Amino acid sequence: MELEIIHVVLGKANPNRMNGVNKVVNSLAAHQVSLGHTVSVWGITKNPVHDYPTRDYNTRLFKDVSKFRLDSSLAKALKTMDPEKVVFHLHGGFIPQFHMLARKLVARGFRYVLTPHGAYNMIAMQRSWLKKRIYVRSFEWFLVQNAHAIHLIGDSEVAGTQAVFGDVPYRVIPNGHEVTDQFFVAPSRGEAPVFGFVGRLDAHTKGLDLLLNAFAEYRVRLGSPGELWLVGDGEDMDHLKYMAECLSISNHVKFLGAKYGDEKMDLIQSMDYLCLNSRNEGLPGVVLEAAAQGVPVIVSEETNMGAYVRDNNAGFVTERNDVPHILKALLTAAARKYDHTRLLMSINASEMVKKHFDWRSIAAQHSEVYEN
Repeated sequence: MELEIIHVVLGKANPNRMNGVNKVVNSLAAHQVSLGHTVSVWGITKNPVHDYPTRDYNTRLFKDVSKFRLDSSLAKALKTMDPEKVVFHLHGGFIPQFHMLARKLVARGFRYVLTPHGAYNMIAMQRSWLKKRIYVRSFEWFLVQNAHAIHLIGDSEVAGTQAVFGDVPYRVIPNGHEVTDQFFVAPSRGEAPVFGFVGRLDAHTKGLDLLLNAFAEYRVRLGSPGELWLVGDGEDMDHLKYMAECLSISNHVKFLGAKYGDEKMDLIQSMDYLCLNSRNEGLPGVVLEAAAQGVPVIVSEETNMGAYVRDNNAGFVTERNDVPHILKALLTAAARKYDHTRLLMSINASEMVKKHFDWRSIAAQHSEVYEN
């Protein structure tokens, strides 16, 4: 029997918003429709107005009344549905509205899958640790223990989920990327290597303090040439500029601000390597964007991309996420630019995305989770 799939998200699954969860839900729902499934997105939002791009799936918006009370129309909608014909997919962790929804779903016999989207990563759990432990026991435990399955994005989420919730049924499926039959290679440009970062300028989470210090050491080591481009905006912009001044690398670090669409992709394609040595990630879409365009990457294990990059020779993975090991990766990457093996990594990066991250394949894997 074909199940109707209903994704539930805070927001409206609007891909034009900065919220990565909304972008993922939109892509997943769209590709499930392309596979022939009946799909809806239920959005819990303060502003239940349908102000998003045209989409192929149905969207139903409910007023976000309060964290611990659901819109009455949502409860009424559940009463009209057959639990044997519907599966719910909840997106996000530590969302009180989902605890309230899960209780109603369990009471009526609906199955649901939960994707925490990085919320149970151990680094994320360390923030407000005591409050989260209390919340887990009071609310999140019920949500997790009654889920048909937990969908996790990478190894760091598996470790965190098991540490907090014990042995629960889970399936590891990465986020996807829009792939085409087009073949991408990003040749090196110029003599000096260009290292780049794209994303929110959050110094600690994204490891930008480590990257700036490593790049400063890189500049000192044998007079190594090169530039570091930071594409993005955030509350740590001024702090990072000050760091660059203190490290005497201001003339070699470009703060380019937030860029979108073709302008962002043009900058990524002009980089020799995209760098992301985050301390905490789910599965970073910007790494997939860069790799799909043939730009090799330098990543930390904490991005959950390490195994993919290493196994496909699509860039470099730091042995440890600290300044000496990031420096080692920068120096090695620069040498690969000059001996032209970077070109092979460019080809491999594009092929890696097609092989492992095609949204069509990802959507099909989720269907297996719902049905089994």
